[in-house]
Amino acid sequence: MIILSALLPIFGVAATPNSPPLSVLVFGGSGQLGSLVVRAALAEGHKVSVFARETSNMQRLEGLPVTVIRGDVREAADVDRALKSQSFDVVVDALGRSESGVEFYEQAAGHITRAAAATRVKHLIHHGSVGAGESRAAYPANLLPERNALLLSKGAAEKLVRDSGVPYTIIRNAVLRPLPAGQADRAELFEDPLAFGAVSREGVARLTVQCFRDPRCRNRTFHAIDAGLAYR
Repeated sequence: MIILSALLPIFGVAATPNSPPLSVLVFGGSGQLGSLVVRAALAEGHKVSVFARETSNMQRLEGLPVTVIRGDVREAADVDRALKSQSFDVVVDALGRSESGVEFYEQAAGHITRAAAATRVKHLIHHGSVGAGESRAAYPANLLPERNALLLSKGAAEKLVRDSGVPYTIIRNAVLRPLPAGQADRAELFEDPLAFGAVSREGVARLTVQCFRDPRCRNRTFHAIDAGLAYR
């Protein structure tokens, strides 16, 4: 169900023919969502680097012209080294679950935000979850007990992003659904913290890359929703 009160759709700004490519670093770029962000960024002509562990499965990026920076996001020194490897215009945190536990999200965000601030990254885009922070009331109450620790860690990660001093965009999702074959991607960004609905990974990736250049995305928190996808 999508709550219809005060939803504000935000649309990305297309690059002009003279727009130079951006230098982009994607954390979690080998994952299901992150790899789609990588592909969408490459399709727009950007230069993309991916931060990945030595043990990460890189199959989703096979054949793509990306620079791979090896390291562990749980290690501050590895993250610092990655951010210092070149000047990045945009850093995307598309990290998924880790075997280290839910505290991983806050820990990773701490390392990324500190390094991004120190190296003067121009834009930090963080993928979060509906139910974190002020959006807690939008989350199904029956699921809160089992996911409370996860949502608290994700809320703490969001706070680190906001407090970092780096221009940021937080894009939350509630339910990720596959985009059915032949169905158009209709994902949009909404500012209402009570907005709840499904979205495809393809839609989130597209919106992420559109926000690279769109000043209306800066220092704002959105929920990504595709009205064409059913929540249940």
